[in-house]
Amino acid sequence: MKTEENIITFINNLEAENQDIECKQCKRNLPKDVWSTYSAFANTHGGKIILGITEIKNIKENKFIITGVENPAKVCDDFWTCISNTNKVNYNLLSNKDVQIEEIEGKSIIIINVPEATHQQKPIYLNNVLTNTYIRLNSADVKVNIEQLQILLRNRNLAQDVGLLKNYTIERDLDLLSIQKYRQHIFEHTHDKKYLDMDILKFLIQMGALKLDYNDNKYYITEGGLLFFGKIDAIINRFPHFHLDYFDRRGNNARWNDRVASDDMSFLNLNLMNYFFLIMEKLQSTIKDDFELEKNLIRKSPENLLVILREALINMIVHADYYVSTSSIIVNVYSNYYEFNNPGMMLVSTEEFIKGGNSCPRNTVIMTLFRRLGLSERAGSGGPEIFDFAITNSFKQPQVETNFKETNIKIWRVDVISTYPNLSKEAKLIFTYIDKNGKNKYTAKELKEELKLSKYVFQRAIKELSDTDLIVITGNGRGRAYSKSLTKLELYVGVQKLADRLRMGN
Repeated sequence: MKTEENIITFINNLEAENQDIECKQCKRNLPKDVWSTYSAFANTHGGKIILGITEIKNIKENKFIITGVENPAKVCDDFWTCISNTNKVNYNLLSNKDVQIEEIEGKSIIIINVPEATHQQKPIYLNNVLTNTYIRLNSADVKVNIEQLQILLRNRNLAQDVGLLKNYTIERDLDLLSIQKYRQHIFEHTHDKKYLDMDILKFLIQMGALKLDYNDNKYYITEGGLLFFGKIDAIINRFPHFHLDYFDRRGNNARWNDRVASDDMSFLNLNLMNYFFLIMEKLQSTIKDDFELEKNLIRKSPENLLVILREALINMIVHADYYVSTSSIIVNVYSNYYEFNNPGMMLVSTEEFIKGGNSCPRNTVIMTLFRRLGLSERAGSGGPEIFDFAITNSFKQPQVETNFKETNIKIWRVDVISTYPNLSKEAKLIFTYIDKNGKNKYTAKELKEELKLSKYVFQRAIKELSDTDLIVITGNGRGRAYSKSLTKLELYVGVQKLADRLRMGN
């Protein structure tokens, strides 16, 4: 929003305030509720506060008009005075470039760009009261509840599974069979017999499941070690909300074809290690089934998909917040995609996850135990590999959603058009042509001639694609053009791939 024309266009197209835009009337004085919005944006994903824009609400639609700020310099001074006062706001995230005065149609508005705070800076709260912490939910600034506040405070510590459990013992609380299985996997990875002969205490110390307390010079089970190797009763005692699930929901079964659950007596001591290896077997089986029965679903070797699913599974386990009560670790298998859900928000942004290089695992002990097996050796590589797999195979882009409650990743194994089975063959033909040929825009004449479609069939198919938001229509008359709809995530992935090609000189 650098020019008057851009800002006017933005305001005219603004239908409602949303997660990252907040407009406030501000004739003479700084609105009091600007601070709850500042806190909410800082604690969520950032956003813009625009002072001098008034929202007019009616039954049919919301409308925004420029009412202006009469003395913008004074309002800005008041803003800087307050935000610099730690009794008002505990942390100032802004610099001069983040607050700008713009002249629009002869009126002044103030644009305040609020970045997201780092996890170490959160929570951003008001009036020296920790519970005066806000988050952004859609277009509302909402005061956090106790559990949300605890999450913000807990996320300051990027290693949540390193706590020492001084009242827990190897013999009583860890599953010795799980440790033996892990020991065998270590041997198969390293081909070093010393790991088979090593006594159990020394082995667990070397793997990182036990840590030294320098105060009493004794080794204790870590929280990550308990989650990974523990007996289920011991895990639940420490983590009351611990729950692992897996569903195979392929086909038309109203419930599921197969299920694994940590509270099912069929799966004794389903700790994280046992869960990982069991679910990998289940996932491998689903790929084999589909590769044999529905070869169009898997265009490359099924082993490539299995590697991606392994990365997603490990990512889900090592980034989960095992203290959160509102969600569980769940893997769902559907006919067209896999879904990985873990409690807790992702500690990196979606863009950082796609770009890679910054892993930021919530559970460093668990991550170390996976790396000892030669899994996830490159920090922050899982996200790029997941998205590269989709691009290479022309599959629908993975979907990543994260909030205070949970993180959800969907990995598709079909192209976009296959997720809309009810489209006509002509609509599918048009979309596939637009998708595959790489141009930004196509004219009606070009599409009709190239695909040999009548005017009536073309218009009917275009309406289908527009109604399902698969294409965007711009312009009018002969200037009308058609292009593929892209989500913010897809646009970012495209920019990243272009930047990579330019960096490599291609």
